[in-house]
Amino acid sequence: MSIKLVVFDCDNTLWDHDDVSTLRPPFRKVDDRTVADARGELVRLTPGARETLETLRRRGVMVSIASWNRPEPAFAIFELLDLRKYFTHPKVEFHPHKDRMIAALLAELATDGVVVGPEEILFVDDRAEQLSRVRDGVGPVRILQTGVDLTDLRHVVRVVDEAERSE
Repeated sequence: MSIKLVVFDCDNTLWDHDDVSTLRPPFRKVDDRTVADARGELVRLTPGARETLETLRRRGVMVSIASWNRPEPAFAIFELLDLRKYFTHPKVEFHPHKDRMIAALLAELATDGVVVGPEEILFVDDRAEQLSRVRDGVGPVRILQTGVDLTDLRHVVRVVDEAERSE
C-alpha cells in the first residue's frame, strides 16, 4: 500500500537540536537551514530535510509534524526557515503523546474529506518509545528511526518510492 502521509518529529529528526523548547526568543535566521536564539544557540535542519519536504510535496504526499515541544519556538523556526508551507495540520504540543497528535491529525484530515489509514502513514522519529507508542495507539503505521534506520532524511523518499512499487 502506498504512503499518503509522512509525519516527522522535529528534535533530532527534522533538525539537529535536542529540545527547541529550551531556546530563548527572539530567534534570527542565520542561513537557509539555520536559526539562532537570543543566546546564539543554533538549530540546523538535518541533511536532506528541505529537499525531502520539497520532493514529497511535489509528488503529492502529505507531510505533517508530531512534536513534543512548546509550539512557539517550533513554529517560529518553521516560519524563519520557510517550512510552514510543507506541513498539513502540524501538531506541536508540550506532551509525549504523539499517538494522540497523529489521531487528531487524522481526524482533521477526515473533516477535510481526506481519509488516511494507519497503513498509509510513515512516522519518522528519533525515539524508539515514540515509534512504539504511535504504532500501539494508531495502528500499523510504518516507522523509521532517525540515527538507526536513516541518517539522511532523503532516505524517506526512497521508502515512499519502495511502498509505491510494491503495490
